[in-house]
Amino acid sequence: MVKKGFVAVFEKALDRAHISECVASWLDRFEKVEQVVPHMEGTLEVREPSEIMWEPTMQFRVINGEQFAWVYVSLDKLAMETTGFQDAEISFCLEILLELPGVAEVVDEKNQKRLEQLEKAGII
Repeated sequence: MVKKGFVAVFEKALDRAHISECVASWLDRFEKVEQVVPHMEGTLEVREPSEIMWEPTMQFRVINGEQFAWVYVSLDKLAMETTGFQDAEISFCLEILLELPGVAEVVDEKNQKRLEQLEKAGII
C-alpha cells in the first residue's frame, strides 16, 4: 500500500480545549481513538476527551473499520500532521482532518514547496 500524509494548518494555536474538540470530533465520526502512551510503548483507547494524556507532543491513532491513520499534534502549535495509507477514494488520513474546527488549510505531504514555506514560517 502507498503511504500518504497531510498537514492541517489551523487558524489559532492548538491548546488543550482545541485538541479536545478535535478528539471529540473523531469520537463522534469514527469507531475508535487511541493515544500512544507517553514514554512507553503501546496505546490506550480514549473514550472521551477528558482521558487525553497531556504532553507537549502527542500521537493518536484514529480507527474506522480496517482503516486507520496516525495523528501527530503539539500543544501551542498551528499544525497537525497525519499519516496513513492511500485509499481508492479519499485517504482516511485526509478524512480525519475534514470537519475539524478551525482548519485554515490542508496540505498534501507531496507539496514540498508549501511545506517548506510553512517550515520557514515556524508553523511546522
